[in-house]
Amino acid sequence: MITELNFEKLFSGMGLIRMGVGIIFGLFLLLFVAVFIEEVFLGGRKRRQAEKQARLRQEAAERAEE
Repeated sequence: MITELNFEKLFSGMGLIRMGVGIIFGLFLLLFVAVFIEEVFLGGRKRRQAEKQARLRQEAAERAEE
């Protein structure tokens, strides 16, 4: 009887809303962790700076050829 009551509450209107909010919050948390790991452990900032410097060098080389 208790299992049926919990099952009914889970799939009632508010239960579905709570489940949806929980899923969205969980996905947001997962995204935050992924961004943090990329920035800290995979050198996100250093990579972007290196790409910017390479782009600037390439543009300077192209201007020098003209």
